Amino acid sequence: MTLDPAARLAVKESGLWGITSALKHFATTIGRTVYIPPDWDASSVRNVLPHEILGHVKQFRWCGLGIHPTLGIFPGMALVYVWGIIFPLWLAWGRYRCELHADSASWSWHLAKRLWTPNDVLTRAEGFATTVSSKAYAWAWPRKWALWGFTRRARQVIRKAALVG
Repeated sequence: MTLDPAARLAVKESGLWGITSALKHFATTIGRTVYIPPDWDASSVRNVLPHEILGHVKQFRWCGLGIHPTLGIFPGMALVYVWGIIFPLWLAWGRYRCELHADSASWSWHLAKRLWTPNDVLTRAEGFATTVSSKAYAWAWPRKWALWGFTRRARQVIRKAALVG
């Protein structure tokens, strides 16, 4: 499993990303570009790239009809995220699913490269489910449901990796 060669990495500029404080602390993917906060160290960047590239860049590519991730910005991914902004409280199912897909792709990659253990995956799943169901993600999905969905998917990814590995 390789990362998408069309993906680009850029450092967030403070003026552009001053919209919310949440954007200052999270990687943000738009089209094929992954924007990284300027204060992140190399380890943090390496850990998040599979989530952003195998997940979100791929999602933008799907929304761009498989042609190029940049074509997926409008209307595809914009609808998923605008819906989540208009109806953030527990109704942003599309955003929840995008994050679940992106993180499960990251778990698979980290397990295949033997960088994480199954326990690391479960810990990440629980932690990120909590984040997705919090203020940081505009309460995209109820916490109990997010925990259930993320841990269920993590166990599926772990079982699949054990069969392959």
